[in-house]
Amino acid sequence: MKQLKFILLGMMMVLGMTHTHAQQKIGHIDVQKILQEMPEYKQAQAELKKLYQTYQQEFEQMQKEYYAKLQKYQQEAKSVSQEENQRRGQELQQMEKSILEAQQRIQEDLAKKEAEKMKAIQDKLMNAIQSVAQEKKFDYILDSSAPSSVLVANGPDIYNDVKKKLGL
Repeated sequence: MKQLKFILLGMMMVLGMTHTHAQQKIGHIDVQKILQEMPEYKQAQAELKKLYQTYQQEFEQMQKEYYAKLQKYQQEAKSVSQEENQRRGQELQQMEKSILEAQQRIQEDLAKKEAEKMKAIQDKLMNAIQSVAQEKKFDYILDSSAPSSVLVANGPDIYNDVKKKLGL
């Protein structure tokens, strides 16, 4: 989402430099709103949620196994040798390390999957916005979903045009 805003901002800056003396035609669109209406976005969110739940179950299972083993070792600590307790302590430390690594891997994998899924969706949306902007001969299209980027939105809202272009 931030990439899309930066792209739009960059486009505005470049266009602003080349058309400073001409009368400028400016439109706006709530990118977040139209994004959330796209079936591809809804499907991607559902897939990511399902993937997150799968990872969450795996993570919880790892934690369960760790805590069960920890409890067992604590109960048996007085009845086994010091060497055995040290070995068990190392085993628990290795399990802790594995859990932390799994947690990090899960977060990275989810972020990667989200980025992959969102890129195609954002590209499709950007193409539709650019197409409408060219058809309507806009110099700038501002993202009205970011409160700090649009102070006054008196220009035409191209939301319905982009929605139509996307087939929504």
